[in-house]
Order: sequence, then structure tokens, then C-alpha cells
Amino acid sequence: MLTTRLRKIALTLRFRWQLCSRLGLFAVRGLRVRKIEDRSIVATGSYKGQRVVYKQYPRDKAAVSAKRACTELQFLETNLPEPYYVNNCLETVPELGVVILKWVDGDTVRSLYNAAEQPEREAIVLQVAGWLKACADLRRKEKPLRAAQFVSRLDVSDNDTLSGEERTLLNGMLAEMASLADQIEGKPVDHTSAHDDMTLVNLKIWEGGLYAIDINRERWLPLMRMAARFLVMKDFFSSPDGQRLFHGLPEKEARMFLKAAGVALRQKRVVRYFIAEQMVRVYVARETDAEKQEFARQRMRAFLEGAPKDAETEGLVAAT
Repeated sequence: MLTTRLRKIALTLRFRWQLCSRLGLFAVRGLRVRKIEDRSIVATGSYKGQRVVYKQYPRDKAAVSAKRACTELQFLETNLPEPYYVNNCLETVPELGVVILKWVDGDTVRSLYNAAEQPEREAIVLQVAGWLKACADLRRKEKPLRAAQFVSRLDVSDNDTLSGEERTLLNGMLAEMASLADQIEGKPVDHTSAHDDMTLVNLKIWEGGLYAIDINRERWLPLMRMAARFLVMKDFFSSPDGQRLFHGLPEKEARMFLKAAGVALRQKRVVRYFIAEQMVRVYVARETDAEKQEFARQRMRAFLEGAPKDAETEGLVAAT
């Protein structure tokens, strides 16, 4: 804890010195590092009197990363219809690999969703679906699905933090994914560039508008994969008790969201595949709360127990 705090203080001081040396001593105020990741450092503060977010890409190609992020954000800011927005790029500092982003007021979708009753929750889910569909309507390509690559990236054989029970469960999920991948590999599915980490904390609602934050670049992915990311992050760590389930997730909201986002629900195996992929990916990221871990395992068991029978899936290969 102390080491993390000292590291943040050191990073903040270094970051402030770097920014002030490029932007001017009095242009940067109140800098505070909020998040440290492999791919970026995120800080808040003010720039020329305006509250902003500073993001620095620390890798070798930091200047290119900053330019790509800014180009993508400005494209979306210019072309998305109201009430859908992003935290737009205001300026870049290429030599530092820094983008200066608009600060967005309001509450995260996670806090609003958790505090809401069911009708309000459904309205929030539909608003998020509307943002994703608006992005897909701007740029959509039907491309062959490369399903096998997602399976290969999820090998858990070397993960020594997993218990025997967890390993058995995850291997069952991976086996289901591998079986589905064999059936959907190369099938044409909709791809778009929207948000490659569409979680509830990366979405905000302010004055009736929905803002996506933490978009890093143009990145084309299957539309269903982005949708699955949101749905799994929304419900994976909550109790499934008493719910009618759709591949381990609450059925009503899942179907409603996917339909409103423009996902082809007829591509049943594609839908199931990416829900599985996100469940495994999120679980191995290691949520520390024991109760939430158990809820996640319950949802994966429900996913596997709800596997369609052969008679129910006849003809789906042609439809996916």
C-alpha cells in the first residue's frame, strides 16, 4: 500500500515536470495520477483553466499511440449523433505520448445501474445499446470471423492461482469455445470500431447524454464481442438466483441489449461463443471478492448446463 502510494507520488511529480516543461509552468494545475497500467498512465488536473484528463502512453510507440487515440476520438466526436458522445481529444503532446482529453461530468453507468430499480435499469441498458449501434452505423463491415484466435489467447494451463475446481470449470468453458469455434470459423459477421473495453465504468451519463471514455484507438472487432464485454461485466459477478438465463446471463436484458445494439441474434453460436470468451477472460483477471467469484462460477456452470442440444441447433451452422 505504501509502495503504491509512493510510486504514484513519484509518477505525479515526474509527469507534472514533463508537462510543464512542454506546455508551460502555469498551464498545468492540480495533477493527480489516477490509474497506472501497462498501456497507459491516467491523471486528472486542469489545463489552461479547464478540467481535463491526461493520458500518457509509455511504450516505444507512444507518439503514434497518442495520435491514433486523438484521431479516433475526434472522428467519433464529430460523427456520432446526439445523445452519444466521447471524452474528446483536446490536444496532443506527441513527444511525451500524451493526449489531453475533455473531462466528462456525471456518473458512471455502473453507479447509476446499481442504484436503479428495474425499469430504470432497462432504460440505461438501452441507452448503452444505442451508443454501440450508433458507432456500428458509422462503420460496419461484414468480415470472416477468426474465432480460433480468441481461444488460443485464453490458455489457463500455466495459471497457478487457480484451484482444481476452477481449472476444471474453465477448461469446460474453453472446450465449449473450441467446439463453437470449429463451427463458426470464417463465417461472415459484423465488425466495427467502437470501444474495445466497453465496461460500465468506461461509460458515463451526463445531462441525458451517454459518453464513452477510455477509447484508445480505432480497433475493428466483432460487434458481438463488444456487446458481450458489456453484458458480462454488468452481470457476471452478481447472483443468478431466480433469473431466467440466456447463456448464464439475465435473459430479458441480454436479449433486449443485443437487439437494440444491432447484433444478429440469429447467429446463435457467435453470440454464445463471445459470451463464453468474455466470461473466461474476466474470471482469470481474478476478482478478489470470494462471494463475487462464486457468483461468477455459478454463471459459468449455468452457461455449460444450458448448452443447446443437437436437435435444437440443427441448421445453425448455415445461419451463423
